[in-house]
Amino acid sequence: MKTSQQELYQEEIARCRRLYRGFENLEPFLLEAFQAVFSFIESYEERGGILEKVNFDKRKAWSRLKNGESMEINPTIQTRALVGILNELGQAVVRISPEIKDSITNFQKILENFQEKSKERVLKEEVWKLKELVVGEDILARDMATFIFTLALSAIYRFNLEAVSKGLRTDLWEGGNCALCGEKPHFGLLRSEDGAKIIECWLCGTQWNHIRIKCPYCSNTEQEQLGFFTVEENDSCRVQFCKKCSSYYKLFDTRSIAGENIVLSVHNLATLSYDILAREEGFKAGSGLEWVNEGEKLELDD
Repeated sequence: MKTSQQELYQEEIARCRRLYRGFENLEPFLLEAFQAVFSFIESYEERGGILEKVNFDKRKAWSRLKNGESMEINPTIQTRALVGILNELGQAVVRISPEIKDSITNFQKILENFQEKSKERVLKEEVWKLKELVVGEDILARDMATFIFTLALSAIYRFNLEAVSKGLRTDLWEGGNCALCGEKPHFGLLRSEDGAKIIECWLCGTQWNHIRIKCPYCSNTEQEQLGFFTVEENDSCRVQFCKKCSSYYKLFDTRSIAGENIVLSVHNLATLSYDILAREEGFKAGSGLEWVNEGEKLELDD
């Protein structure tokens, strides 16, 4: 992610403020968080090495995707850089919410211990275990931990894998998981020009076409078991659900969102109340990303 990307994200945050009620409460967090991430990654741009370099044979990749196999790219992450980004995000949160300073201090101690005991480079699976440790020891609430860890990982992957992602023939891919890294999606879009469903990987940013009437998690195509709902008649975001596997994901209808170069990850964060409502309706996140704390309820103003 380059400096120009920071401006792009700031513009998207301003657009989300106009689209989603209640987003102004989260806006300060996002501005501080993205500033922290961009600044840190930019400082590493000359040094490189946050994410292990990825190379693949395009012909072999074409054959693999054609056969329905994701590339399952899972590079190692430089431990020191990962901890550095997580620390920066923790400090950004404290600047907005000083009352959780003690929690962030404990979080930073956990990170210091993780760095001391880990190898020079770690896999993302180890990072998820660290997140669960932080939640399990009541260091951070689940939604805050998910926010910090997904933002850090996504920034690292997108910055380092953007060129790789663009070089992948995703037009050959019809799977429900990411063609490049294999992660399950959490959101996508309805394309403005034709309403086609495009899924985007929350981690690496890879996009691919997906059949409109099909669950990306269980491949269910029975129309009566598939549906969606919106919140407060806002058509910009649809919560798509599947009754067969009880999963949901979000689609952002770009036909109702004015502008270009829409940053879906910002819209995802701007609509976390939709995740809470989906949970209340009995659906789980097919991506595995839990943005909802135990017992959390959606509260809307009258």
